[in-house]
Amino acid sequence: MKYPLSIVVILFQVCTSSVIAQTSNSSVTPAVTTVINLTDDIETQSKRWNLSEQEYEYYLDLMRGPLGKWNPDLDPLLALGMFADNPQKERRYAELYAQQEFDFTERTLKFQQAYRDAFERLYANVSISDQQLLSPYFQHEQQKSLAQDAMHTTQNYFEQGDRLMLFVPTDCRQCVELINHLGMLLAYQNETGVDVYVLGATDDDAVRQWVRNHNIGADGFQNQDLTLNRDEGLLQRLLSQSTLPSAESLPIFLKRNGQFFQLNRESLAL
Repeated sequence: MKYPLSIVVILFQVCTSSVIAQTSNSSVTPAVTTVINLTDDIETQSKRWNLSEQEYEYYLDLMRGPLGKWNPDLDPLLALGMFADNPQKERRYAELYAQQEFDFTERTLKFQQAYRDAFERLYANVSISDQQLLSPYFQHEQQKSLAQDAMHTTQNYFEQGDRLMLFVPTDCRQCVELINHLGMLLAYQNETGVDVYVLGATDDDAVRQWVRNHNIGADGFQNQDLTLNRDEGLLQRLLSQSTLPSAESLPIFLKRNGQFFQLNRESLAL
């Protein structure tokens, strides 16, 4: 089987500078420069999370890689716990995380009780809430929790070296969101990534135009976390061997150890 060649998408950033000319009739306010000591910041942050400076620096290093790209809001304890290199460290981070969650829950419940007391004092004859009005909120929170559970379950399915292949049309409003979702699924495995194939792209310029149209930045192309490719008939060859309906929009395939498997949206927590 002949496979298409991945193209290299080069994005140039042009840095500009402005020069302010001072004349005898104009006044210029001197710029105030604030020097931030990175070492002091690391020391402050590490103490905040009950970590050593070396541990916090390792967390920052993890967040500079694929983990940070797909999970930019991941806190240090979760990140270090997931990438602990021995059971002792994993247990330590788990205990710190448990203590953090316990403290947060305790403070939340304490403030909730203070709020109820205040409400009863200020509005003694008014019900705090109408449960029927809150039901949509509870449904939303339940759906959100189920979605998060589905995401974690799906992440455990992938292995080191897996590639997710996404086939997209030239005009696709939901593609960027979908690419980010697929990247998050692979975030906890090494040497993985998302390969996007633009359908109908006849040359490299068409693929570059697709990148510009969808405002995809250059960060994703580092370390092959994300590649952009021409389809060149690959989708039809894969669909001819697939057991899933060929009419599924935005087909997604898993490439593992030289083999290809079509995935449905449900299996990807979509």
